Amino acid sequence: MSDTPRTPYLGRYLIAVLALTIGFMVFVNLVARLTGILLPGGAVAILPPMIAALHVGQVWGKERGAVPESAVAWRWAAVAGLVFLAVQLLLMPVMLAGAGAITGQMMGLIAGLVAGTTIMAVLVHRLFLVMGAKGAVARPKG
Repeated sequence: MSDTPRTPYLGRYLIAVLALTIGFMVFVNLVARLTGILLPGGAVAILPPMIAALHVGQVWGKERGAVPESAVAWRWAAVAGLVFLAVQLLLMPVMLAGAGAITGQMMGLIAGLVAGTTIMAVLVHRLFLVMGAKGAVARPKG
């Protein structure tokens, strides 16, 4: 058995996605309070996993000197998707606190949105992990 983890850099991803998600939540609330402009939730929801996967891809390419193989990239994207789902569920009470009374029908809608965002995050992870690694490998050293 190898000492190399099957899905490396998940700790780095978790820290990045958590910091970015909280940062975007604060930013969106500040913009809404100061200007009255509500930023689109879909864009704000998908940006943290996108940026975090790109960052991990750059670290991957820089440290390993190679782009992850397709199967490895898909496995990493799926596991990172589960990590992202856990972050969403962890922060859900904070996000719903300002929503007021939540009905059963709204909970179904919220569950659907979380599931859809997680599926999109897996696809985004796969794309941006490889994109970041390719950029790091192609960049001249020095």
